[in-house]
Amino acid sequence: MISSLVECPPWLFAEGQRLLARAAAQRLPHALLLTGMVGIGKRAFADWLVQSLLCRERTEQGACGQCDDCRQHLSGAHSDFMKLEPEGANTIIKVDRVRELVTWLQLTARDGGYRIALLQCADTMNRNAANSLLKTLEEPGEQAVLILVADRVGELPATVRSRCQKITLRLENTASATDWLAGHIEGDAAMALSRTAGGPFSAVEAAQESYQSDENKLLKAWLDLFLHRASVGRIVDSLSDFSTARCLKAFDHWAALALRHQMGVGMETSGVDPALQEAISQIGSRLTNEQWFTIHDRILLLYRSDSASFRTSTVLEGLFADIRLMIPGSR
Repeated sequence: MISSLVECPPWLFAEGQRLLARAAAQRLPHALLLTGMVGIGKRAFADWLVQSLLCRERTEQGACGQCDDCRQHLSGAHSDFMKLEPEGANTIIKVDRVRELVTWLQLTARDGGYRIALLQCADTMNRNAANSLLKTLEEPGEQAVLILVADRVGELPATVRSRCQKITLRLENTASATDWLAGHIEGDAAMALSRTAGGPFSAVEAAQESYQSDENKLLKAWLDLFLHRASVGRIVDSLSDFSTARCLKAFDHWAALALRHQMGVGMETSGVDPALQEAISQIGSRLTNEQWFTIHDRILLLYRSDSASFRTSTVLEGLFADIRLMIPGSR
């Protein structure tokens, strides 16, 4: 199956041009670590960068899409490219897959081109998998380029981070992001961008009907927990079809909003939906600032563990039970 070229997100194009200029001058680092806020477009940018580096006839916009290398890459058959990413919603990148990639990277690229390995969601690697990269990072093969993409760069061992050149992708051009978003969603693009704190791809995801439906189910569970409308077990059962990461992302966001509410920081100008504002106002005062900070820290700790690879019910039962104990009238 032939795929099409990936467009560089326009708000990241300047950063892409800087990297391609370094490649043209033979000064491209052998290991890049791409990070930035969720929804900024790291995955699309990485795919665009790979196809541009593999292309032998690239233009100012990136890959030409017509040369032999482009055609091979678009058909998924380029011999000098390998991609690793988690398989399934609750999995991590394991050591065996990374070892295969390390061995492959030591081979010589054909015709003097790049041999590129792309690790999407690199922050999901377990400790052994991350450590297996160290030798390659210290002694890369000739013309080998390793591109790591991570939302939570702090989850990677310092020994890995220190051997990569970190590139933090940012929303440098809000106007271009708003224009792009207007072509991908219906309604007010500027408001949608504001509601996701400047993550264009998050705004596209949030505009999908299925996403809104899931968000409503998660919010109902969150309110049921704080308002004693159901037992912890029943609430957890209602979320059995969701991934752990999806739940933790939503709950952490709402805990942060509740803390803002408690501290008197209004949500009216932050792009938060009025219905969500009302929901947060119902629960914000039920806990102290210190307790909201505790919940936030607990969720971050779950992120930093391998909890995303555990069953959703296993993770949420403990979290919800601890939260329920904090709520007045729960004992």
